Amino acid sequence: MCTPDEPEYYLRRAFNQSYSQSGTPFIGKDSTIDSDMFIIYGHNMKNGTMFGTLDRYMEKTFWQENSDISFTTVAEERKYEVFAALETRILYREESGYCYYEQAGDLTKTAFEELVQWLADNALYDTGITPEYGEQIVILSTCSYHEENGRFIIAARRVDSEE
Repeated sequence: MCTPDEPEYYLRRAFNQSYSQSGTPFIGKDSTIDSDMFIIYGHNMKNGTMFGTLDRYMEKTFWQENSDISFTTVAEERKYEVFAALETRILYREESGYCYYEQAGDLTKTAFEELVQWLADNALYDTGITPEYGEQIVILSTCSYHEENGRFIIAARRVDSEE
């Protein structure tokens, strides 16, 4: 879901807007599905729903068998190729460091290259794929319990032809 005026609206709401503990995956702030880079957030549900199975990408063998992902908008189906999987965390305000979650939106070439480099440097394994400036990136982000404020993310580049 994409609600730019209230990005976390679906954090605890179902698609029909009723209360739901598992929520609905949603696009984060400062971006849309047409941005150079956007993030889709979803809960890491123990029952495997939402992004509850995203952490399977921790294993390179899973990525090798599932490197292509897709999602459907109202207008089209989009295809992406996963190029990075990593464990990270949300930084406290007083901490310095790279914040992938602050990079969503339209990126300069330098910002794009910094994002791709950070993802490569922190990836759990090398996929041999390096997105080029101009390719759209989507990040799927979910909670991870490897540390406080932990997140597990996968990053993918768009591979279908953009209209």
